[in-house]
Amino acid sequence: MLKFIKNEIKYYEFIRKLRNDSRVQEGFVETLPQITKEQQIKYMKTYKDNFYICLENDIPIGYIRHIDGDIGVCTHPDHWGKGIGSFMINELMKLHPECYAKVKLDNIASVKAFEKVGFKKKYYLMERD
Repeated sequence: MLKFIKNEIKYYEFIRKLRNDSRVQEGFVETLPQITKEQQIKYMKTYKDNFYICLENDIPIGYIRHIDGDIGVCTHPDHWGKGIGSFMINELMKLHPECYAKVKLDNIASVKAFEKVGFKKKYYLMERD
């Protein structure tokens, strides 16, 4: 059974490790260097209330956040393809229906998760390499 809970200090390290996991890096719009524990603690002082955790059998398996209306979702690779991302998006939208998502075009799993819960492609952001 999945649970959707508010972020707590005990999940900061889970979020940091998952965000640093090389298997999930390609899915993010913004690529960041490895986040240290100190950086994570400082970041969470500002944004801790913007994060939610997905638990399965009381074990964290993903997180979702909203900052300035923008959704970021991350599921542990061991749980990809199980609908965890869609579950978290649905739960977040119940609390923050004004949110939107910026998704990389080649992140097919995220595109499908957002479309599955009713999001539609509306804009393309064009950049030069």
